[in-house]
Amino acid sequence: MELLYNFFSSGNFIPHGHCYLWKPELVWLHILADTLIALSYYSIPLTLIYFVRKRDDIPFKVIFLLFGAFIISCGTTHLMEVWTLWHPVYWLSGAMKAITAIISLYTAITLIPLVPQALALPSPAQLEAAYMALKDENAERQRVEQELRKYKETLEELVEQRTAELAKTNEQLQQEIIQRQQSQETMAELLKAVKSANKDLNDFAYVVSHDLKAPLRGISSLSEWLLSDYGEQFDDEGQELITLLISRVKKMYALIDGILQYSRAGSYREEKTQVNLNDVVRDVIDLLAPPENIQIEITSTLPIIIAETTRIKQIFQNLLSNAIKFIDKPEGQIIINCTENNNYWQFSIADNGSGIEEKYFTKIFQIFQKLSNDDNSDSTGIGLSLVKKIVELYGGTVWVESEVGQGSKFFFTLKK
Repeated sequence: MELLYNFFSSGNFIPHGHCYLWKPELVWLHILADTLIALSYYSIPLTLIYFVRKRDDIPFKVIFLLFGAFIISCGTTHLMEVWTLWHPVYWLSGAMKAITAIISLYTAITLIPLVPQALALPSPAQLEAAYMALKDENAERQRVEQELRKYKETLEELVEQRTAELAKTNEQLQQEIIQRQQSQETMAELLKAVKSANKDLNDFAYVVSHDLKAPLRGISSLSEWLLSDYGEQFDDEGQELITLLISRVKKMYALIDGILQYSRAGSYREEKTQVNLNDVVRDVIDLLAPPENIQIEITSTLPIIIAETTRIKQIFQNLLSNAIKFIDKPEGQIIINCTENNNYWQFSIADNGSGIEEKYFTKIFQIFQKLSNDDNSDSTGIGLSLVKKIVELYGGTVWVESEVGQGSKFFFTLKK
C-alpha cells in the first residue's frame, strides 16, 4: 500500500513546472507539444486497428498490435509529461516509461525474425509485373480459345471427311480380309504340299542312302577279300587298282553319309538340353584322335549352352577334322577359343595349316565345293556346308580368315 501510495503521491518532489520557472510561454509550449504528440500517437493505433480489421489477408497481424501498444504507451508518457508540470508523480511517470521500454524491446525482438519474411513478400513492382503477366496470359488464353473454336469447326469438317474415308477404307479392308483368307488357305495347301515333299525327300534320302550303302559294303568287302586272298597273284598295278577301288568305295560311303547328315540337319529335331562345350570338345578330340605331331589347345573356358548335343558335336567335329586334315607342317597346332559378346558367344578354331586363298572364302561353305581336286582326298565337300547350315539354324553366322601358308581361322557365333 505504501508503494502504491508513493506511485500516486507527490511526496517531497516539486512539479516539473518549476524547472521552467513557470514561464507561461515555455509551459504552454511543452503542454501543446506533448498533447499533440499524445493525440497523434493515439490516432495511429486506431488507424492500424481499422486497417487490420479491413484486411483479413494482411500478414504479421501480431506486429501491428505490438506497434499499436508501443505507440499508445509512448503517447501516454507524453501525457504524463503534461501532468507532472503541476503534479510531481515521478514514480508513476517512470513506471509508464518502463512499461513503454518493455513493450518497445519486445516489439524490436519480435520484429527481427520477421524482417526476412517481410523481405520475401513481393514488392509492388513485382506484383505489377505479375499482374501484367497475368493480363498477357489472359489475353493469350482468349486468343487460344478463339483459335480452338476455329479448330473445332475445322475438326468437325475433318471428322465428317475422315468418316467417309474410313467407311471407304473399311470396305476395302473387308475385301482385303477376304483375299487374305483366300491367300492363307492357298498357303496352307502349299505348306501341306511342302511338308509332304520334305517327307518324301527325307524318305528318298534314307532309301537312297540305305540302298546305296548295301552294295557299297558288298563291293568294299569283296575288294578287301580279293586283296587279302588273291593279293599275291596280282602284280603291282593290280594291287594298286584294288586299293584304289577300296578307297573310292570308302569315299562314296562317306559322301552318302554326308548327304544324309545334310538333309537331316533342317528336319531332324533332338531335345535341347544343357550342353557343356568343354566336355563336348574333349569328346570330339578323343574321337578324331589327332596325330602326335598335332597339338590341340583350348585357351578359354567354354560355356554351357542350351542346344542339341548331336548338332553341336557336328560343328566342332567338322571344323577340327578339317583343321587336322590340312595341316602340312611337321608341328601342327590348333587353338580353340571363345569370347563373350552382348547376346552371343563367338567361337574360333585356328590352325597353322596350308591356308586358303581369299577368293575361296565363300565357295568353301557351299555344298560339294572343295579346294582339292585330288581323287585320293577323302574330302566330300559337305562338312563346312553342314556347319554353316547348323549355325544358321541357331541364328548364328560362320566365316573364315586365312592367309596362304600361314593357316586358317574359322569363326562362328551362337546366341546365348
